[in-house]
Amino acid sequence: MTLKKINLSGITVLLLMAVWSSTASAQSKNDLPDWQYYGYKIVHHMGAVVGHIEEFGFNTFDHPRIADYRSFVITPALDHFYSKAVADVRFGPIIIDTPAKDERYSSVQIFDVEHHSIFEKLTAKEGERFILVHEDYKGKLPEGTVIKTTSNFPFVFIRTQTFAFNEDKLANGIRHEARMYGLSGKVDLPNPKGPLALINWTIDNSKPYKSTKKLMAKSAKNYTPAVHKETFEHIKQFLASGGVSGNTGAFEPVDHPAGGSHKVRAAGTLIGHLGFPVHHAYYQVIPVDRTGKKLAGANGPFVMTLPHVPGVDLFWSVTRYDANTFLPLNPADIGNNDIQAYPNYSTKPDKDGNVSFTFSKKDPKDGTYWMPVLDSGYYLVVRYYGPTSKLNGRTAKDILYKGTELEEIFKTVKF
Repeated sequence: MTLKKINLSGITVLLLMAVWSSTASAQSKNDLPDWQYYGYKIVHHMGAVVGHIEEFGFNTFDHPRIADYRSFVITPALDHFYSKAVADVRFGPIIIDTPAKDERYSSVQIFDVEHHSIFEKLTAKEGERFILVHEDYKGKLPEGTVIKTTSNFPFVFIRTQTFAFNEDKLANGIRHEARMYGLSGKVDLPNPKGPLALINWTIDNSKPYKSTKKLMAKSAKNYTPAVHKETFEHIKQFLASGGVSGNTGAFEPVDHPAGGSHKVRAAGTLIGHLGFPVHHAYYQVIPVDRTGKKLAGANGPFVMTLPHVPGVDLFWSVTRYDANTFLPLNPADIGNNDIQAYPNYSTKPDKDGNVSFTFSKKDPKDGTYWMPVLDSGYYLVVRYYGPTSKLNGRTAKDILYKGTELEEIFKTVKF
């Protein structure tokens, strides 16, 4: 990655130009060493894994409400319910049965302990069976789609689309029919607040990847709470300056050619812990307007106009988050409104086939879709599920930054 210094509206800002390729980008002199980025990613992910095991055990789904300002999940999607479980594959295969459903979107995704997405698939309308097994297992396998893992404790993630936020009783009922079957046993858990303990526990419960073994070993010795805090602040500034182009390269398998640098993968935990690879869902983070000014209520209204039919096979959504917490806003802070996101099904196109959103402190009452914001700052994530070649040139970033000095910095993926 290279640093590019740009003067906008009399204010000097540092923006990191993202140059994605099949190999990790060269580090700038302002970067941290890769073992810190890798340590951050492990600690963030495995802290959540250990917390889940403590509360629910193994092979048991948690079906939480859609996230809000009190949640742990950073930059959560608000257009579908989550169902989450930690599998224990030490004693043999684990069966995952997804429920029958209507035409709504639903998917299953598996993460290894190092926070790589190793499997993702839309689930069948009639329900579907998956067999999750450690790659060293030599016994007989039940019928179903086999998913092999190098981890003792892979994370299972099912998404079920909702059409009425937390009040969609049908969606909630569907997801509760998901089941997991298999043996599990007791395990000594690390302190979820101890970075070194989490990293060493991860090493003990996974087969090492050749490309990351040395990074894991170094972080296991040096990734202290102070280092964790330093790394978090560094990644936070990296994101705020436009250092990533959404989820590009953040969640692919460890050696996938589309995978990003370790810094990008670490930043991915803040734009969407347990996020999708870009071919399944393309996330675009928008932290500034077309002049480079930070999005904040104190900076005045921000209007974004997008095609209502952008070129996706599934659906799209626009969600606003607090720039400091990476979470939805507290309704008490925005006039007791709970407008947090607009999925495509909740909007209608204008006469030109577009849909416009206004982000401001007060409702403009001008026919645009309003989302209240705070003086202190916010950012947007536009998600495109099932992106196709028709989306090229029609994404939020293509439209917002076209013809500006930011166009190359916020470069988009082509499908």
